[in-house]
Amino acid sequence: MMQTFDFPYHLVEDDYPSSSTVIQFGGGYQFATKPRGPDQITFKLSFKAMWFYELSPGVVDRDINPQINMQRMVEFYETHRLYEPFYYPHRTRGLVVCRFSKPLQVPKGVENGNGKVEQLTVELILQP
Repeated sequence: MMQTFDFPYHLVEDDYPSSSTVIQFGGGYQFATKPRGPDQITFKLSFKAMWFYELSPGVVDRDINPQINMQRMVEFYETHRLYEPFYYPHRTRGLVVCRFSKPLQVPKGVENGNGKVEQLTVELILQP
């Protein structure tokens, strides 16, 4: 059974690919071919902040605030990597099947941020 990406505190940008071949003719006229299949849209998710929580120094707590817990995000990525699909609740498309488009890059921590990390960007790709 597929898991759901349950990290809702982000903004999302939909990035459509160039799915047609465009040929430029003389006089400024263009011809575009019909796409061969559905667009494989990339979703760029921007998180303002996430946190690593500690039970004690050096012991990470994955259970505190799971939707903004960076350790949970790392574990979710390590489970799925770039090949395993999962559900993503898109704001307008509903529940769609995606996978990670790029490897997760864990940002550095914020000085005196109590486990807060800098802004995080995650890229997902829609699976047809």
